[in-house]
Amino acid sequence: MRSFAQTLKREIKENLAVWEAMNREQAIGRRMAFSNVVFLLKREAEKHGVPLVDLGLVDYEVPKIDPQD
Repeated sequence: MRSFAQTLKREIKENLAVWEAMNREQAIGRRMAFSNVVFLLKREAEKHGVPLVDLGLVDYEVPKIDPQD
């Protein structure tokens, strides 16, 4: 789980520049999809007793695309 969480966060960070350059609706859709994956990962970690701090997800949220979000 930890490896997946780290890979997911890295993937999100690398995608931020792409999101800002693409169609706004597509960017919002991708952000929502990543947010859902982060939510599910947090829920499953808690369900299985894996501390979110161990995954680096305690306060983690998918970054916003721009102030209008």
